[in-house]
Amino acid sequence: MTRFLLLLCAAFLLAGCGAKGVTVVDKPGFVTMSQRMPQEMKARGLLTDDGSYISLPGGGGENYGEILFRQLSPEFLFNDRGHVYLGSTFASTRTPSSHATVRKTGFTIVHPTQTINLAMLGIVDWNNDEKDEWLIACDVRPHLGSESRTYYVLVPPPLRKGEPLQATVAAVYECYGLACKLTVRDSRAIPRVGEGELPPTDVHDALPGMEGVTEPPRPDSSPAPAFRNGRCRIKGFFI
Repeated sequence: MTRFLLLLCAAFLLAGCGAKGVTVVDKPGFVTMSQRMPQEMKARGLLTDDGSYISLPGGGGENYGEILFRQLSPEFLFNDRGHVYLGSTFASTRTPSSHATVRKTGFTIVHPTQTINLAMLGIVDWNNDEKDEWLIACDVRPHLGSESRTYYVLVPPPLRKGEPLQATVAAVYECYGLACKLTVRDSRAIPRVGEGELPPTDVHDALPGMEGVTEPPRPDSSPAPAFRNGRCRIKGFFI
């Protein structure tokens, strides 16, 4: 009964502040993404108006790195197909000269021409359809030149063991030295069969403003909502 009341309370608080909460798996990676696209994250209900996020429980039981390494298709790397090696999954792109390291929350593959680092950021309802997606960041860094690219992609969680996974690109953050550009996709539908192309939508040029992202309080603190000018402001909520 107590847990039910807490869940009901959280629902009212989240609705009042426009944030629906996220299950964060990689806190630094999620914060970096939020700093790069704060307005998009707020519009998606993943950040509150003041830049906080609401931490939901769970997300620690899966071996995300192994699942994504063995089952996720690299097809979403549409701008890097000249470098990505043939294979239906990231595991099958390895060559005798490649080196892979798999972690619980992601993996790194060092190819002869580039390094790919993929991390599971969290579990979110990106498009507000009451279905969760895995939110993932995939960094691609060529060994020559100053260009780098981070793909933020959404993957429907697998329904069965070994199911092939396809990703849909939500945004791309690419840098040439210190000059960076963010391209955001209006992802209204996240199909189980991914869509690799990124049509031009909302583009922010030249080093988007980095906004501070407030993390939830530690478990030993006592967060409380504050009301200012009729608006609810929450620094974090734990159940």
